[in-house]
Amino acid sequence: MNKETFGKKLFYLDGLRGLAAFAVVISHYIQVFYPAALSGRVEQSHSAWDTWYGISPINLFYNGQFAVCLFFVLSGYVLSVKMYEEELDSETFLKLLRSSALRRYIRLAVPAAISVLLVYLAIITNAVHLQDIWDTTWTDMKKDYYALNTNIYTVIKAAIYDPFFRFEAHPYNPVLWTMSYELLGSFLIFGFLSLFGRVKKRWIVYLVLSIALIQTYFVAFLWGMLLADLLKHKWVQSKILKALVLLVGIYLGSAPYTSLLGTMYAPIEVLIKSINKWGQTDIDPRLLARTLGSALILFALLRSKVLQHVFGWKPFVYLGQISFSLYLIHFTFLNTFSAFLFSKVIQYFSYNLAYAFTFLVSMVPLFIFSHYYMKYIDQGALKLARKVERKITI
Repeated sequence: MNKETFGKKLFYLDGLRGLAAFAVVISHYIQVFYPAALSGRVEQSHSAWDTWYGISPINLFYNGQFAVCLFFVLSGYVLSVKMYEEELDSETFLKLLRSSALRRYIRLAVPAAISVLLVYLAIITNAVHLQDIWDTTWTDMKKDYYALNTNIYTVIKAAIYDPFFRFEAHPYNPVLWTMSYELLGSFLIFGFLSLFGRVKKRWIVYLVLSIALIQTYFVAFLWGMLLADLLKHKWVQSKILKALVLLVGIYLGSAPYTSLLGTMYAPIEVLIKSINKWGQTDIDPRLLARTLGSALILFALLRSKVLQHVFGWKPFVYLGQISFSLYLIHFTFLNTFSAFLFSKVIQYFSYNLAYAFTFLVSMVPLFIFSHYYMKYIDQGALKLARKVERKITI
């Protein structure tokens, strides 16, 4: 795999990452404005369709947990794919591994920390308006930002420590719960590669770790790395088989938030419950389905020129370039600008029209803000990480 080939892969992988990030954005807007699509409770419905599309494959487009699983599988693949190049000698292999490990925390921490400071700024300027629309939207998301501790030490700790070493919802920016998995999942990859990356029988380690991590998000990183390891070989070229893998991936990835029983996804829950009973485990059927679905979709993408062309479309690639920034700031934007806008337009329009107007108008400043966040914060973090690496390794 030469640099040119790897570069082409990154374009369509960026496209996939970008669409996953946008799915997270949609999921949180759905959570606030159409909660029945996630909860399945008729009393929270704003239209007759809410509970229906929540249990159909359509929910793949706003299934936040599926998108997160896809992020983690992609991270496992991208962080390891260059390490499995056959041309790498041992010295280059260890150099690349060390470089990735040294830069990882700074690369993630700087954009995450700034996103926390934006929430702090919104609180002290009374810019959060989520509470203004609770009674109108019937959402379960009733987070009181004004009750948060705004002591400067608490905010700094929430910016640089909590996102990476607390495996729970972040008090200021809830989307940062993924950062702890992203950081430690990255070091799971680095540790595996350093210990077993060139061991011939590493398949045994993959199997053991898959069993050990099957109840956690970390298995997504492992399976992403496994794809990088396996797909350097030219196997699975059948168009029918690739299409089947993609369809199964979509089916598993779109497992809804509500009970799977009584839906087309019932076989997933029945099978996993049987496994749990037999193995005395507590595997979450939805998490496992979405993780496996993510891995299968990435597998199909890596084997399909047609899919690579679709996801390599320039707007999707651009979406991937701003995906981390979009992911970090959209929740705060939703609770400030979008909530305020909706609280005003609902006085003049029907509910569905007010939401459509709010969403479409909100996307314009959100994407502009994400662009400059990527340009100055995200890219700045990458430059800083490289400088720190050079200082350390001199």
